[in-house]
Amino acid sequence: MGYVRLRPRPWPVKQDEEARDRFRSELARLKEEGVEIWFSDECGVQGDPKPRRVIAKKGSHPTLSFTETHIKENVVGAVRISNGKFVSLVMPFMDTMIFQTFLDEMQKWIGDKRVIMIVDNATWHKAGRLNWGRIEPMYLPPYSPDLNPIERIWLSLKNNFFTNFVALDWTELQTHLVEALRFYHFDQNVCKSICGS
Repeated sequence: MGYVRLRPRPWPVKQDEEARDRFRSELARLKEEGVEIWFSDECGVQGDPKPRRVIAKKGSHPTLSFTETHIKENVVGAVRISNGKFVSLVMPFMDTMIFQTFLDEMQKWIGDKRVIMIVDNATWHKAGRLNWGRIEPMYLPPYSPDLNPIERIWLSLKNNFFTNFVALDWTELQTHLVEALRFYHFDQNVCKSICGS
């Protein structure tokens, strides 16, 4: 019959379509000018996430261990979709100072061209005391994570490396996260494919 059971994706109702169209037009113009464009965002990873559905034999009752420790790790990253270059830092939390550390590291990875980093409207992205260096910030329209390709990398990371993964302690979570991130760091073609470029 052509039907499958799907879980609807949450979709913000507050999107401004005119702002989204302006953003797309500006992005297209910048690409034509040869500007180096990076997309950046943060991601949280849980040590004992909520179990996801699995395929199991009918009548069986699969279980998944949990620790109730609620350990969490954060990643801040950026991807240059023109070639799939991906960089990231694992941090215990996110704030303006942590994001500044990431910007300082990013200075090592940017080229000689004009560089724009596209970020969302988190408070630490707009703090007046940030030193962007040679990077120019460009902000996504509000409620528009779908316009940021790095979100697809975070989704891939969680699906491929953290589905039903349980860390017994913070060190185990951090080690597993670093190993997972290496997969994206060292395979630019995978990142380019995931980001749809």
